[in-house]
Parts: sequence; structure tokens; C-alpha cells
Amino acid sequence: MPLLRPFFMFLCFCIPFLDKTLAQDGSPEANLSNHPANDRYASYSPDGRWIAFESDRNGKWDVFLMDGQGGQLTQLTSHPAGGRRPSWHPDSRKVLFESTRDGLTALYEAHTDGSALRQVMSLDKEADGGLFARYSPDATRIAYSLQEGEANFNLYLFTLADSTTKALFRDEYRNVYPQWHPTGKEILFFSRHETGNEDDEIYRMNLKTHRLKRLTLWPRHNFCPAWSPNGRLIAYVTSMEDTRPEIYIMKSNGKKQQRITFNEDGDTLPHWHPDGSKLLITGYRGDNFEICEIGLFR
Repeated sequence: MPLLRPFFMFLCFCIPFLDKTLAQDGSPEANLSNHPANDRYASYSPDGRWIAFESDRNGKWDVFLMDGQGGQLTQLTSHPAGGRRPSWHPDSRKVLFESTRDGLTALYEAHTDGSALRQVMSLDKEADGGLFARYSPDATRIAYSLQEGEANFNLYLFTLADSTTKALFRDEYRNVYPQWHPTGKEILFFSRHETGNEDDEIYRMNLKTHRLKRLTLWPRHNFCPAWSPNGRLIAYVTSMEDTRPEIYIMKSNGKKQQRITFNEDGDTLPHWHPDGSKLLITGYRGDNFEICEIGLFR
């Protein structure tokens, strides 16, 4: 299967769904990047006007911005060390990204015009597996994952006011990809801590009590979750080991899991539009990854 290997290396009907109708027949998609290079990790700005993503179109990974219709392309990073896995500040004016420009992995922030570059957080080592860092909704904290062994990733929380870090969840398995609930009171992530390091499964964590709720129970990989803007739905990716990954949506309690993409080459990395009506996804199209947009409800 062409998509599973690249992804894990970087790591006709309608149904009633929460008082709306969820299109589940392979909704038409728009290829927004449409470039022979690899374009991945796309996310809408909180105001919906811009899309940040990473691309290797210049021979290394850098962060790019385009407008919400796929035009007006801007390269945000141009350092020889590149930039990876961008995400947005809640004010829609700044972008957070990873880079090793000072020799060690660090998080940087820049305004959308490339100005006011600053280092937000630095690690004492290179994090090969990626941090998948995300600002909290109030921009006071950053949740991220950190590789601490060959197959071991753990979750951490960085507080900007005093530059302190605390562990959110640690064990000997893979715990990655933290995603904030719109209220800032919970996170989603995927983990192998109950599957003997076999299947990825999706969990939600209460940040006050650290209580976990497992949302997926299938004997397959379930990963890359994303809250809807109102916190009622979760988009995510699922696949068997030998089948292509596809996008699913479920209720926030793990119920009513429904498949919404049906593409030959597979889809991953969903991200919700701020109005909740569509998703950005990374699709494997031909021989490369593309940034695509799909409508959800009709």
C-alpha cells in the first residue's frame, strides 16, 4: 500500500449525524496544493483565512502559507535547517513550527509575514520523531510529544509564562499528537499503551484529573485525531496494517464512527475548518502528498 509506508515513516449514502447530514459517499475534494512535491500537515488559521503546511518543493522541508482557496502562496521559512509541522497561534497572526537551526530541536514562532521570529522553547536534544506542538486555546501553554526511546514517545505541557515543562502522560510506548479541546480542558492523542505496542488507539485526557477515556477499540490503527470547532465531533484516521488509511468521524464519546473518504491511495492528517463544514486532509495522490479540502455536511 503506497501511503502506509510513507506516513508511518514520518509517521454512496447519507446518515443522520448530530442533527445534520454527513456526506459519506466520497465527497468531492479540491486539491489546494496541486504540486509535484510533497505537501503535508496542513491546518487552517483560526479565522479561516490562511492555511499553513510543510513542503519539500525546494529540496528540504519548509513552512508555507496559502490563502483559504489555495492561492497566494508564501514561503514562511527559508533557513538551511528548514521548518516542520506548523500549527497556528490562536490569534491567527503567528505560526508555530519545529526547526533544528541551532543544532537542537526547538519550537519557533513567526508572524505570517515572516517577521518577529523568536524561539519559544528549546530541547536539549534533537527530536527525530517530531513534536506535533499545539498552542492551548488561550495561548498560555503548548502541548507536545517527545521521542525518548526508539519506540517511546511521551506527552508534555510547556507553560509560556514561566518556561516550565511538566509531563502529561508517560510510559514505555508511543503517545503522540496532542490536540486541544476548544475549552482547553482536555486533549486528544493516540497511543499504544494498552495494545502491547501494536495498534494505535485514540484517547481523550482530562487535564485536571489526568483521567483517560479510550475512544477507539477496533483491532486496527486509529490515529491523528482532531476536535471539531465545537468539540462535539472528532475526525481521525483509521487503517488496517495492510490497507490504505482513510478519514473517519465520530462523536466525542467515541460513538457513531463513520467513514468519509474513499480514495484509492489513502488520506490522513485531518484538520477542521473553523466553521466545522469541511476538512483539510493530506492525501497521497499519484506519487506525492497533496493538501486537499473536502466538504462534510449537506
